[in-house]
Amino acid sequence: MRSQLFILIFLLLVSVRPALPQDTHQPLPPGIESSCAMRPLTGASPLGTYSAFSDSRIDITYYKLNLRLDPSSSLLKGIVTVGALSLSDTLGMFMLDLSGGMKVDSVKMGLQRLAIDQFLAGIRIHLDRQYRKGEFFSVDVYYGGDPQPTGFGSFEFNSQNGVPWVWSLSEPYGAPDWWPCKNDNTDKADSADIWVTVPSGLKVGSNGLLVAVNDNGDGTNTYEWSERYPIAAYLISIAVSNYAVFTDWYRYSPTDSMQILNYVLPQDLQGAIPTLLEVKDMLRIFSGLYGPYPFIKEKYGHSEFGWGGAMEHQTMTSTTNFVENTLAHELSHQWFGDMISCATWPNLWLNEGFAVYSEALFLEKYRGTSAYWTHMNGFKTNAFNATGSLYVQDTTTVANLFAYNRVYAKGAWTLHMLRHVLGDSVFFRSIRTYADDARFRFKSATSDGLRSVFEAVSGKDLGYFFNEWIYGEGYPIYSYNWNETPGQHGYNTTLILSETGSGGITPFFSMPVDVRIFSGSWDTTTSVFHASSGQSFVFNTTRMPTDLQIDPDGWILDYVLSPSTILPSSYRLEQNYPNPFNPGTTIAFSLPHRSSVTLAVYDALGREVVQILSGTMEAGSHSVRWEGIDGAGRRVGSGTYFCRLTTETWTSTVKMLMLR
Repeated sequence: MRSQLFILIFLLLVSVRPALPQDTHQPLPPGIESSCAMRPLTGASPLGTYSAFSDSRIDITYYKLNLRLDPSSSLLKGIVTVGALSLSDTLGMFMLDLSGGMKVDSVKMGLQRLAIDQFLAGIRIHLDRQYRKGEFFSVDVYYGGDPQPTGFGSFEFNSQNGVPWVWSLSEPYGAPDWWPCKNDNTDKADSADIWVTVPSGLKVGSNGLLVAVNDNGDGTNTYEWSERYPIAAYLISIAVSNYAVFTDWYRYSPTDSMQILNYVLPQDLQGAIPTLLEVKDMLRIFSGLYGPYPFIKEKYGHSEFGWGGAMEHQTMTSTTNFVENTLAHELSHQWFGDMISCATWPNLWLNEGFAVYSEALFLEKYRGTSAYWTHMNGFKTNAFNATGSLYVQDTTTVANLFAYNRVYAKGAWTLHMLRHVLGDSVFFRSIRTYADDARFRFKSATSDGLRSVFEAVSGKDLGYFFNEWIYGEGYPIYSYNWNETPGQHGYNTTLILSETGSGGITPFFSMPVDVRIFSGSWDTTTSVFHASSGQSFVFNTTRMPTDLQIDPDGWILDYVLSPSTILPSSYRLEQNYPNPFNPGTTIAFSLPHRSSVTLAVYDALGREVVQILSGTMEAGSHSVRWEGIDGAGRRVGSGTYFCRLTTETWTSTVKMLMLR
């Protein structure tokens, strides 16, 4: 999912669901997740539970949504058929997720009406008998109501230019806001049908293939969409309006083509066409990188909706804009997000980090290496400003779960770094192996599952990398000194490389680090594995070194302090980095000899905000981290601040900008 303009503001304002009053129905049967039992769905647990009842006793095989929309009254009525296999030898009842805005009229199995209990977050259905393990059953849920949108919208009745405009966006927790389902990415339906009846003159975009459009003779048409690939509940979608249709074709073999079907608002069509024509190239490039487009027997396309961003609904992305990076981002999700979904929401970076990184890979193949680096460096500061681990510990709010700096920007930079750790050949072979792995293909995956593939393909233990970059926090700050001496064969260059982590959670990052040695116009690059702070390395060169650089090409999400071959010759206070910053920044300074030091932050009126350091420090290069906290332990607000370093004989000040 992506929004160029609105996602950062929107995420600060929304949460998943308002709290609801406690339910007073009977206790739930054994086999239902007790952590969620008999409570309204207020979002998700910190561990990523997003199905209110998480009924592990059933395996969903099929959904059919037969919906009738009345845009004039904002009402939805429908029949949802649920097919499932029993995973219990004594299954007499089961649970589906459905939010309180939807009222169930009845549930039937054939002509037989079944007993039900409706809760604030779902329904309990009493089957006609007990089903043994492996037995199939199917029920029809008759329901309706005015969907109450949560999260990013779930389901919206709206209009544009006086024309009805209806759309869904169920990620992450919103599918039960408008239809009964098992909202669990680890239990995808094997197939689905989405039939939607709307007033004549409107078109309906959805998943899979459009197999029929029926004129009902009463001023309505029914659009029948058929999805025959496995699909997660949150990826089932509809978009409705008076769309103009633009069709293109992706030729994936000398004799076969796949339709690219686009539903665009009439007033936006001409502006959208130039970028939509690039989608064929995007399909070609991603198919080359990741393997054939996963839903090649159906289609790819777009439906314009009104949320303010874009969402990778399976085979038909919903989008507000037709910007190149947005279209590339959402298309790549068809592999990573749709074909392979994150098993639980703490692993969301497996969707979004892959998609942001795919933008850069598309540009690299389409426009060249410089475009790749420009794109990556364009959001490097966002990655620096990430807070918390890439594996999201608290998924209870949309704002925290979809934090751009962390899940999107740092997620992409983590893949960028992993590419350099493994090398292009192994990295891309690992990606294709991951996409083709039977454990995950058309199913779901976790971060540990991804690690297992990369380790199997590379033959390397990547525990250090995943522990630091997926489950750890922050980034490394490198400082170094070097000197050269004549050797028996040329010159010996000694490098002493030190490191501190930007946050206390991960104090050290073990990493392969590139070192580039210069001698005039000549240079050579080697890689060392940095396993401890203060580690020394010796390099032999035939020429006398004149300069040495750490991570010269910028493969690591790091901050490298200025080097020195001897102790600093003077006091120096460096400009903080990053700047502007949110929430924290690194402040570096140099001392030519042992000194009494005070380092403090002041606001724009000259008032002291916090004293970071006070005491005697040894000569050398130093750095400290300020997390935007004042002396009373409170977070400071946006604005201009001044950092002042004072010694017995010297003082210096730099201006810093905090952006909340």
